[in-house]
Amino acid sequence: MSLLDENRKSKGFLKNLFGNRAANNEITVTEQSDALTDGLTVSMLLGTAKNGARNRMQIYYKRQEMVSDPIISTALRLHVTAALGGHETSGDVVFIEATPLAGKDTKLAKMVEEISLDLSPIFNRIAYTVGFNAGGFGDAYGRIYSDRSGVLDVVVDELVHPTMVTAYERANQTVGFVVASGARSTERLNLYQMARMKMPRMIYIPQVRAVEKAIKLALSEDDINKLPLLPSLVGGSFLDGAEGPYDQLSTALVSLTGQRVLDSIDESMITLNQDGMTKQQRDDVMRNITKILKASKARADRAVKSGKPFLERIYHILPVFGEKQLTALAGSLTNGQGRGQSGTISIEDVMFYAKLLSGALGIDLSMLGFAELLGGGLGDGGFFRNSAQAAERSRLLRVAMSEFFNSIINVHTYHRYGVVFREHERPWNINFYGTISALESERQHTKAEAMNSAALMVQTLQQLRELGLSDEAMVMVLTKIMLLDEDEAKMIVKGMPKEPVDGSDTDDQGDDGGAPPPAGKGKRSGAPA
Repeated sequence: MSLLDENRKSKGFLKNLFGNRAANNEITVTEQSDALTDGLTVSMLLGTAKNGARNRMQIYYKRQEMVSDPIISTALRLHVTAALGGHETSGDVVFIEATPLAGKDTKLAKMVEEISLDLSPIFNRIAYTVGFNAGGFGDAYGRIYSDRSGVLDVVVDELVHPTMVTAYERANQTVGFVVASGARSTERLNLYQMARMKMPRMIYIPQVRAVEKAIKLALSEDDINKLPLLPSLVGGSFLDGAEGPYDQLSTALVSLTGQRVLDSIDESMITLNQDGMTKQQRDDVMRNITKILKASKARADRAVKSGKPFLERIYHILPVFGEKQLTALAGSLTNGQGRGQSGTISIEDVMFYAKLLSGALGIDLSMLGFAELLGGGLGDGGFFRNSAQAAERSRLLRVAMSEFFNSIINVHTYHRYGVVFREHERPWNINFYGTISALESERQHTKAEAMNSAALMVQTLQQLRELGLSDEAMVMVLTKIMLLDEDEAKMIVKGMPKEPVDGSDTDDQGDDGGAPPPAGKGKRSGAPA
C-alpha cells in the first residue's frame, strides 16, 4: 500500500491536508479589529492618486486611443502574427486536429474531420481580428449563428467590439453577455449566442466596479452556484502598464512638433527713422515699405506653392533725404532669442519614451521600425533573438484563443451531434502553425546546445571511467565539479558499464598476436579469467 493510500485511510488526512478549519475560523473580534485598523479595506481597489479608479468606459476610451497609435498598433499586430504564425502555402493559422483518443474510435475521428471542415475556414478568417481586439482590450467577442446543423458563422465586427459588450461572470465562469444595441438599449445573449476570448489577468486595473463586486461577493460562500452574477472587470490587455509611457511619449512628440513649428516662424521687427519728414512724406514712406513687404511675401508664397525657385533679382528703390535708416531687429518675436530652436527638446527625449513604451508592450523598439537600434552584442542573430522574445509573450494569445475556439466547437457539437465534451474528453486539439522563423531558430539553437552538452558529458564520463575511479568518486565529480543533481549523478553512475563496452581485455589475449578470444571466453560471458 502506498503512503498516499495510507494517509487517505487515516482520520487525520483531511486535517493534515487542509488544516483544522474550525480552528482557523476562531478569529476573535479583537484580531479582526486589529486587521481593519492595519489598512485591510476594499478601498485599496480604488487605486492611488497617481493611478486612480475609473469606470469601464473611461478605461476603454483610453485603450481605443492607444490602439490607434502607430507604435502600439504595430506592436499588437506583431504579437498577433507571432502567436498565429501561418502556413507557408495555404496561409492557414488555426488547425483542428484529432487526438490519439479519436484515432482509436472511427466515429470520433469522423466527427473531428467534419468539425475541421466546417469550422476551420471560420476560425482562420476571424483569428487575426479577435487576437488584435483581445490584445488591445483584454477581451474579444464573436457572435455565433447556428442551427441544427451546427455553427454557420461567427461574426466579429463593430457591433460586438469589446467596448460594446459586458460579460457577466459567476466567480470566474462567464455565464452571459449584455451588448449595447443603441443609445439606451441593450441585448442579453447567452453562451450559445456569444463566444468570449478572455486574456489572462496579470495586472489589476483600479476601477470603480471592483468595490461593488467586493461588496456583493461573499468570500465565505463555498457553493459557486450561490454566488451572484457580476460584470467582469476590465483587464488582461497588453496595454496594461503602458499608459504612463504612452502619455509621456505623446507629450514629448507634441512638444517636439510644437517646437519645430515655432522655430519655423521667421518674423522680425523693423524700425524706420522718420525724423524731419512731414506727415505726407511719412505716410508715403510707410505705404511704400508696406507694399514692398507684402509683394515679397506674395512672391514667397507663389514660389512655395509652385515648387519652382525664383531666379530673378529684385530691386526696391526708396527715395530718402537727410539721414534715414531702416533697422531690422532680427529674431523670433515669440522667444526673443533669435533664430534656431527655442527649447532643449530633442529627438533623444522622444526616443527615451519610445523605448519605455516598447518595453511595456513586450516588443523591442528595433522591431517597430527602428532596426538600427539592434545591439551589436547580440551578433548576427540579434533580430531573431528579439523576435523570439516577442513570440514568447505572444503565447498568452494562443492560450486564450484556444479556449475561445473550443467554446465555439462546443456550441457546434451540441447543435449537430447533441453532445458537449468535457475538457479532458475532447477528441480534438486546437493547434497553431508552430514554425515561426525566429522562435524556431531559437528552439533549434537551444536544442543544438543541449545535444552538444550531452555529447561532451558522455565523452567526459568515458574518460572518468577509464581512470578507474570508484562510484563514490564519480558521484562527487558529477555533483561538485559538473554541478549535476545528486540523484541524477547516482543514476548515471549506476547505469554505467563496469567494464569496457567492447569486451576486450589484454589479459585474455592469447599468443596469436592479440586476436580476440573466442565467443564465450571473455569476462563478459562469465568465463574465468
